[in-house]
Amino acid sequence: MEWVPERYPSAGALAGSGFRKLLGRPSMDPLTVLVRETAQNSWDARLPGVGEVQFDIEGWDLEAGEIAALRSDVFTKYSKASGLSIDQLLSRHEVFGIYITDRGTRGLGGPLEADTESPDDCYDWVNFLLNVGKARSSTQSLSGGTYGFGKTISYLVSSVNAIVVYTRTRFNGRPVSRLIASAVGDEFSYSRHLYTGRHWWGDKVANSAGSPHPVMGREADRLAARIGMRQFGYEEYGTSILILAPNFDGRTDSEAMQFIAESALWHLWPKMVALPNDSCGMAISVSYNGLNIAIPSPSERPPLQAFVDAYRAVNDPEGFTPPLGATVELIRCKRPKAEVGHLAVVPTVWRPRADVSDGADSADTDGMLPASPFPRAAHHIALLRSPRLVVCYMEGPAPVEGGTEWGGVFQVNDKYDHLFANSEPPTHDAWNVGLLEKGPGKTTVNVSLREVYRIVDALWRGAPVDERRSTDGVARVADELGHLVSSVAAAGKGQAESAGSRGGASGHSGSRVDIVWARPIVLGEAGEERAGTAARVRVSTASSSQGVLLSVNIGSALDGKEIDSDLDPALELLEFRSDSAGEPHRLDRSKYEVELASGVSEIELVVARSDDTTVMFDLGVQEL
Repeated sequence: MEWVPERYPSAGALAGSGFRKLLGRPSMDPLTVLVRETAQNSWDARLPGVGEVQFDIEGWDLEAGEIAALRSDVFTKYSKASGLSIDQLLSRHEVFGIYITDRGTRGLGGPLEADTESPDDCYDWVNFLLNVGKARSSTQSLSGGTYGFGKTISYLVSSVNAIVVYTRTRFNGRPVSRLIASAVGDEFSYSRHLYTGRHWWGDKVANSAGSPHPVMGREADRLAARIGMRQFGYEEYGTSILILAPNFDGRTDSEAMQFIAESALWHLWPKMVALPNDSCGMAISVSYNGLNIAIPSPSERPPLQAFVDAYRAVNDPEGFTPPLGATVELIRCKRPKAEVGHLAVVPTVWRPRADVSDGADSADTDGMLPASPFPRAAHHIALLRSPRLVVCYMEGPAPVEGGTEWGGVFQVNDKYDHLFANSEPPTHDAWNVGLLEKGPGKTTVNVSLREVYRIVDALWRGAPVDERRSTDGVARVADELGHLVSSVAAAGKGQAESAGSRGGASGHSGSRVDIVWARPIVLGEAGEERAGTAARVRVSTASSSQGVLLSVNIGSALDGKEIDSDLDPALELLEFRSDSAGEPHRLDRSKYEVELASGVSEIELVVARSDDTTVMFDLGVQEL
């Protein structure tokens, strides 16, 4: 292959350093951006009727023969004036590479030269390898921004800013293989001419005109095999990209590939979830030195199961029954009048997170972040439009009580997809209203986002405590995290509760109830297990008290605020254990009362519940 540096035309061009800055400063890790952008390009290039796009990311230590082929046949001699260091890299005995491969896509088709018109409006090759920032065509109106600025990330991840691209596509009605290498450096001068810093290595003959053409046909297939790129089967199309010597920012190779797998899970999961009448999905795999890195089903990785349920509630309203406590809302804009999309919010019980070796250290606050966008409790909305890529996770109010979390999905209707697409930066990781021109479109996006937040705020924002409304002390606890709420003093008949008394100050002389502990348990014998919750409470009466009336109210509280006994049909108080009290009087399905003598009493409560709910105890004491 022959070196083809880009010479500045007399009318000027974009410098290589400017090309590298096109992504700006993404808030996401570069490896996450790499996963998102390459997967979305593959998704946008999917072939109709194929059924599933295969998207693979493989990382391995290149074999000696692969390094030798790259050195002697691909990245051949280039001027030292260019400032490139690819030859130094390929002189080493150990070189790591990332191979990103898709199948079931149309490959990089269209003309080889940027000034040639395509009769079928396909410019994938020149848009990925040559053009910079070209808007997507009319045939890609619901795309993620095919081959836009995001292609830059492939170069940025490489420590030498170099990649190799191998594709099979159809051109002029026939299948054809194409292979080219490319790098981006700084501008330089060579033989009395100025060069932009963009480089290609391609076919020796075709490049006589100064335009970078790929090696084609069987020669492309042969060379691709020598450098470790997967071969194409009969009538198989797609693209492979080799990223040379990726920069993992302090992670080991193993940790980096695990990080990539986790990023795929968190950002691409809507493509992995099958929907009714779904004509296309994405099968994703990640491997390290030939060993597969498992990517779990999104429904089996807390807290993504809540987001998956919300996604199904939005996309399959007739066939899918949302879980307990779910909310589904139509998001409207009044001026201009529009039904913009749907919001679903699903509460869930907090569950422990998976232990992932992706280079993050939870004890090191200044170290690398994990692939998970929020390792703590989920209280976020996944913003989606037609490409089924998570644009971002918009943060909402955190649950008031411990033990619960929630996930939501806001999906834009196809009719308004273009408005939200236009509000995205080059990395497609935000909806920024400031990027839109003033007008109805900007209003629609702005009002929609405001309405989404208003709804989740109403669902999850804790109501302020009104100190004057209470005549009985109340203590609450949600079980899953053992979250203990301060003890609460009692108020006798006609006794006004002073401000601050609900905190159970240590000097308070009135009766009070304390939550000692609460935890989830398993009820029943082997083979007949069911979920339950146990709690111990302590009631302490005032020295002058003749006794107190203890009220016990049990319910589910998936929203962290309102206690609701009807939310979980399995809810049942099974045991009320106390040495100083008799059997409680049952007022209804979830409410009980019992009289306690003066002094200190300890009571144990055992409640049956469903697997996917948490129990809230609402306890109060009142002087007799």
